[in-house]
Order: sequence, then structure tokens, then C-alpha cells
Amino acid sequence: MLSHLDSPFLVFASLCYMGAMLLFWAQLFLAPNTSTRLSFVSLGRALLWGGAVGHLVSIAGQGPALFAVKGGVVGLFGWFLIVTFLLVGRRVEAGVGAVVAPIALCAALYSLTVPQLHSWTPNDRFSAFWLVVHVFVILAAYVSLAFAFAASLLYLAQEALLKKRQLSGLWQKLPSLQVADEWIFRASAFGLALLTLGLFTGIVFSSDQPYHMLRDPKTIFSGLTWAIFALYLGARWKLGWHGRRSNLFVIYGFVVMAFSFFGVPHLVNP
Repeated sequence: MLSHLDSPFLVFASLCYMGAMLLFWAQLFLAPNTSTRLSFVSLGRALLWGGAVGHLVSIAGQGPALFAVKGGVVGLFGWFLIVTFLLVGRRVEAGVGAVVAPIALCAALYSLTVPQLHSWTPNDRFSAFWLVVHVFVILAAYVSLAFAFAASLLYLAQEALLKKRQLSGLWQKLPSLQVADEWIFRASAFGLALLTLGLFTGIVFSSDQPYHMLRDPKTIFSGLTWAIFALYLGARWKLGWHGRRSNLFVIYGFVVMAFSFFGVPHLVNP
């Protein structure tokens, strides 16, 4: 079980994320009036801020195992995602928040299920340094690509509603498809650059076993993720792809990335 010090804060953060998720969903799908919409936004953001603070206290209490145990890394990813959203997500807060909040909730709940969060301490300080660098870079890449994924889902939904001439309520407040497409491109490019750096630091961290790392299924799927996003950027630059078919690359790439992180370890170590 988690320590008695950090588990209540992690539970508190999970409840806040759940409340914010329900508020954003209500705003997005029920299309309330303007006054209700503003109150939903304010309350949802307040819950996310409260959850982020509680989550940060929980992370601080997890010790060095935060960077070595997958549950700790997943929780840190969720916290990064929420804080980034709170800082940059004002213009599309309800739309992106409806996707970001459940991702962070799943990350926090996953951390609650991992019993080894406080049982590991690195022995080699140099290796521990590279591990921290690698984890932070990879998490930043995942956050950027997660935003691109969320924006791609909203892009496809908004495009479908426009074709059916059913765009109303909050959907009308979202940026135009052209602006959203540009944001997806920039987030994907930034995320791919960080993912490249993260893979490099991973190789440095595993320099004593480089061939073993190249045969690791997680490395293979991470490379596949990199290839998909690289193809997406190449199609944008060289072939001039925009809109639906290019954004499908982003969705496929994120699915492969999520599977490499969550699914592959269970297949390798059932």
C-alpha cells in the first residue's frame, strides 16, 4: 500500500480530477447557458488546481521510487498534464479539459494501485541523475503529444458536426479548424523533439546494456511511436497534408505510445 502520508493526498487529487471531469463533460455535452457555463468553468478549474496541489504533495512524499516505479511515473505524467493545461488551456479549456481530466484521473488512480512506490532507492548517483533526466524529458514529450491527441479528437468531432451543420453550444467557442490544425502540428513537433531526446537519454542511461535495450519491446514500440509522428510531420511538410487524414496519424501515434507504456510491460511480464 502507499504510505499513510501521501495516499490521502492522492485520493483527494483523484476526487478533484473526477469532479472536474464531470463538470467539463456536462459543459461540453449538455451545452448549458452562458451563466451556467461560466460557473462550470470556474468550478472545474478550481477543482483541478486543488487536485494539482494535493497531487504534488503526494508526489513529494513518494521519494526516489517516483522515477523508478511505473506507478510513480504515471502519476507524475498526470500531474504535468494538469498543470500544463491549467497554464495554457484557457482558450479551449472545456473542450480539452474534457479529455485531459480523465487522463489525469486514470494516472492518479493507477498510482494508487502500485505497492512498490516506496521500496526502491537508486545506488548509483550518476545513473540516478540520468534516470531523472530521462523521465522528465519523456514525460514532457508525452504531455505534449497528449495535448496533440486531445486536440485531434476535438478536431475530428468539430469537423463532423460542421458537416452535419449541428455545431452549437460550446463547440462554437472552439478555435477554427485551421487554427486547431496548426496547434496540433506544433504540439506534435515539440513532442517528437522531446521524444527523440528522451530516447537518446534512455540509451545513455542503459549504456552498459545497449543491445538489450534495443531488443526491449518497450524500446521497439517507442521507436514505432517516433516513426508515426515523424511520418505525420513529414506528410505535413513535404506532402502538404492537413486536416482529418493527417490528424489520424496523431491519434494512431498516441494509441501506440499509450500501449507501449501501459500494455507492453504486462505482455512482457504478465
